[in-house]
Amino acid sequence: MVTSNHHKKYRKHRRYRAPRKRGPRYICPVCEKPINVVSTAIIHKETSKKAHFDCIIKELKKSYQLKPNEGICYLGGGGFGIIETSKGDRNKGFVIKKRIQYETR
Repeated sequence: MVTSNHHKKYRKHRRYRAPRKRGPRYICPVCEKPINVVSTAIIHKETSKKAHFDCIIKELKKSYQLKPNEGICYLGGGGFGIIETSKGDRNKGFVIKKRIQYETR
């Protein structure tokens, strides 16, 4: 079977890969590392640049004195909360002790 020029050209284009388009790279202002998943980034309060979610949590833990049964949780809408977990066997709930509005709406 003889292949025509059309098939040769098609095969050539099929192997061609377009160069990957790279969007703007974001660097976390807290840890100075690149942000790979931009959808999980949060706007840093002081610099107004995108930052890692985990870096913001660590920063909040440093600025607020937490008790052993307290933690920081994301509540949504750019807000965090200091939550207290209960130690009872039957009631494994938590109470929001303080709301922290981190991002402006």
